[in-house]
Amino acid sequence: MAQLIAHAAAITRHREHALVNSALVYSLVDLFAADRKVFQARLYTLNALPGGKHEPTLSAWNEERTVHCGEQECAADSLPPQLFEALESQAMVAVLPPRRGGAHRCWLPAIYDRVPLACLEIQSQRPLTQRQMAAIGGIIALYTNYLSLLNYSQVDTLTQLLNRKTFDDSLDKILASREHAARQPEDRERRAEAGASEDWLAVIDIDHFKQVNDRYGHLFGDEMLILLADTMRRSFRRRDKLFRFGGEEFVVILRHAGEQRALQVFERFRQAVASREFPQLGKMTVSIGYTRIRAFDSPSNLIGRADEALYYAKRHGRDQLRCYEVLAEAGHVAERVMNTEAELF
Repeated sequence: MAQLIAHAAAITRHREHALVNSALVYSLVDLFAADRKVFQARLYTLNALPGGKHEPTLSAWNEERTVHCGEQECAADSLPPQLFEALESQAMVAVLPPRRGGAHRCWLPAIYDRVPLACLEIQSQRPLTQRQMAAIGGIIALYTNYLSLLNYSQVDTLTQLLNRKTFDDSLDKILASREHAARQPEDRERRAEAGASEDWLAVIDIDHFKQVNDRYGHLFGDEMLILLADTMRRSFRRRDKLFRFGGEEFVVILRHAGEQRALQVFERFRQAVASREFPQLGKMTVSIGYTRIRAFDSPSNLIGRADEALYYAKRHGRDQLRCYEVLAEAGHVAERVMNTEAELF
């Protein structure tokens, strides 16, 4: 009992999803793998798709006693059908081994208020006892309840995108990670060769949104915000971070994309908004300003650069995408001097 309580405390100690997911898998390994040659736990978190479907992402797993975490996108046809069966039935699905000595497998969905949040897959050399399964069920229930509270505190209630407070925390972590990498000579060289490791920050603003509120009312304006958030989810990857910054302003942190790829992704989103039919309004457009996230950036300087690019787009016709670095090189905006605490060269 004391061991279970200790693991419950470990799972609920963190506020970052990756750490919570890792703590869950570590708890299962620590509690149930000791007397088994084969024990693997794989936690899939879910991204809701239109039509009630879900896109699983492998978020935490173990190799023997070592626990890994990440966001490995999975094609639906590469996953076992029992995972989707468990999500649809909202109940455990178990499969006997196809041959003597094979691994027993089961899938346990994490459901909150009838909404699937994750699914746990367990493989073991021999089946878990009824008492062990009850303990695992309790751990998953604890994880599910805590995850729902965590989501509530980090998500904008209207659009279901991440909120401003979560943006501040996420940006701090990304900047700290880039600063750490920049201090390592071998990481600098590798990143210079592989531009795809770059991160980008974009500020998105709905064009003439005040007129929408004035003409149709704030309830209609809220519906526009919800539909725009839906377009964002369809346009960006799960690894990218999507935020409602406040009012009609949104922010995207685009992860691991080269310069040309970033341009393509942001432009594709702009076109997706411009081509969508919105109720009563018909057409709606957005202006976008974006900039590269640099090592030793400060949040204010980073957001300031994206804002400058956004304001340039607004002043020059709206419904367009502008990159701060391109504007600065052409002399259209003043080059911002970046204050750093360390000299790399």
